[in-house]
Amino acid sequence: MGSKFLTGVGAVVMAAGAVLFAQGGDAAKVMADMRQALGGDKKLAAVKALTAVGKNDRVSGERTISGDFEMALELPEKFLTKQTLAQTPMGAVALTVGFNGAGLIQDTEAPQMPGGGVRMVFGGASPNATPEENKAAEARMITQQKQEFTRMALGLFGAGTSALPVEFTYGGVAESPDGKADIINVKGDGDFAGKLFVDQKSHLPLMFSWMAKEPVQMVQSAGRSGGGGQVMQFGRQGGAAPTPEERDKMMKDLQDQMKAAEANRKTVEFRVYYGNYQDVDGVKLPHSFQQSIAGAASSEITIEKYKVNPKIDPKRFEPKK
Repeated sequence: MGSKFLTGVGAVVMAAGAVLFAQGGDAAKVMADMRQALGGDKKLAAVKALTAVGKNDRVSGERTISGDFEMALELPEKFLTKQTLAQTPMGAVALTVGFNGAGLIQDTEAPQMPGGGVRMVFGGASPNATPEENKAAEARMITQQKQEFTRMALGLFGAGTSALPVEFTYGGVAESPDGKADIINVKGDGDFAGKLFVDQKSHLPLMFSWMAKEPVQMVQSAGRSGGGGQVMQFGRQGGAAPTPEERDKMMKDLQDQMKAAEANRKTVEFRVYYGNYQDVDGVKLPHSFQQSIAGAASSEITIEKYKVNPKIDPKRFEPKK
């Protein structure tokens, strides 16, 4: 995945330093041309709901985990993804996460695990936290999901939504031997900010770049972080269930590793590349979302099929209770 991932978009957006800041750039015109290339305002406005199924290849330590990927959205404020987090001998561990307005959607599907492995979902509520801490953690997850939705919406529709309103300003031109791309600065509520790169020839979105803290990864065996970020090794050898004392020690070790990893996290560049645009019911939709973290391949989502304006079971968007 790595070599294909890093070369699939072309050098026009590979070198962040190759930027010529032009005077008088028109962000509104760049965005209008982009939306026209995606199908035009009328056809894009007619898209009220969208589902997608495909595959997700994700770097975890020294391994690449491949699994199914699903996305469902109803504009403007319902969004979720379901993807494989890990493959175990007993089956796949899958996470569904998203938002419905101000409500968090979160559900984990996991097989019954023998032995002593401990699994945690980072970023959510903790049984040992106070109600106030859990409420704050849930609010952070909702914000993260709205930011993720906005990054995908820019590649899908060439616009943000009321879930996280954004402003666009012209940022210059990125140039390489392969061509040029207009740079649009994107700013939203809170700390949401980044740069959208738009191909000057096709007028299609190429990439969205932003700065954030590197992620913390937890893997079951020793290995380097192939997808960027701090890595923690955690687990227990053998198939016997842990004793209460062993479980307490495992949890303490995990908490110590989490604190150490958090203290060492650096602010790095994230990139999501939009690619393989194809016509779907009158609009052009990307069939590839490739992400890198600090220059290292992180994940690649390959969409196999979209459905425009399908009927989606409302239960899918029910917030967690």
